[in-house]
Amino acid sequence: MGFIPRKSIDRLFRFLGYKIERIKSGDDSNLYKKYPKESLLNKKFLNVGAGKFFHKFWTNVDYGSEQYEKVQNEFVELNLIEIPKFPFEDNSIEVIYTSHTIEHITDESVINFIKESQRILKKGGVLRITCPDSNLLVNSVKFKVENFWDWRTEWFLKKCGIDSTEIELEDYLIREFSTARCRFLENSNDSLQPLEVREKMRNLSDNDFLKWIVGKNKFDEKFANYHINFWNYEKLEKMCIDAGFSEIYRSGFGQSLSPPLTNIKLFDNTHPKMSLYFEARK
Repeated sequence: MGFIPRKSIDRLFRFLGYKIERIKSGDDSNLYKKYPKESLLNKKFLNVGAGKFFHKFWTNVDYGSEQYEKVQNEFVELNLIEIPKFPFEDNSIEVIYTSHTIEHITDESVINFIKESQRILKKGGVLRITCPDSNLLVNSVKFKVENFWDWRTEWFLKKCGIDSTEIELEDYLIREFSTARCRFLENSNDSLQPLEVREKMRNLSDNDFLKWIVGKNKFDEKFANYHINFWNYEKLEKMCIDAGFSEIYRSGFGQSLSPPLTNIKLFDNTHPKMSLYFEARK
């Protein structure tokens, strides 16, 4: 095959609805220019529940579980369920980030995480939390927005062998809030049925419904990847105010009070369609 000019390839891809762009450098050091060298050298930026994340300025903090061990990079071991004191000094950390971690743990664990974050952050330091937006998920089912859940059908197929035609909208909510009670799982414990969920949604306020659907959940280290809790802005706001944070901020995808966190190649790339973005500044 002879040489094909770049312009011809570009025209072909544009015709097909695609655009070719040069991949930008992965060096984002310019986003860290306001931080002291000591913080960069000593990796005073924490990613809690980091998984496979890696960045030269960041320290990974994680729980060594069987479900995630194949993807986890080097990390500081910390089991949030045990309500631990974090192994970092007071007022020593610049930024703390956690993405889709808190839906796997209890209220008590998250309260401790937020309090410990407030303790170890420097004045002006930022805590950023991303997690499923519970109110958004509930409303998508209330208003029967079926195509909202297209991203989740693959889980049912791979995990349960269930085709999307067999799934009712309420099954998605059960999976997101009380995974262990999904009726399609072989090891389902006290499974929830769509009809019962519909009735509770109709008769309870949103907040009472969310408390009900997670009410029987407990953390099980054999299934640390299961969801057991719900989160919304108001719930996180109260916890952060109680912990002593000075500013609370409803953020968005790729938007942050901390410049490094605006790098969407590294952050906010877990299910942005259904995520809540929350920040608190010390």
